[in-house]
Amino acid sequence: MHADRHQPFDDDSRVIKFRPRASASRRLQGWNTATDDPDLDDSPVADLTKYEIQESNEDYRHRMFVNAIALAFTTVLILAGVWLANMMAHT
Repeated sequence: MHADRHQPFDDDSRVIKFRPRASASRRLQGWNTATDDPDLDDSPVADLTKYEIQESNEDYRHRMFVNAIALAFTTVLILAGVWLANMMAHT
């Protein structure tokens, strides 16, 4: 008894096109996204490449060291929580 009915569109409805953003370095190299939209580079934000810094090997090592410490700390917290839950369950 259900007919395939379509509601008429409201006059206020709009379709907003979301474009994929290309990184600043890709835009500088002339790399274009899959669409050849001329308005793609019309960004309200100024180019931020002057704030980009190259990641050195030392920065990577430091970040991995901090990640390892965070992993160890989180593991200790989980183990302490499991131990505490077991102690409360057995009493």
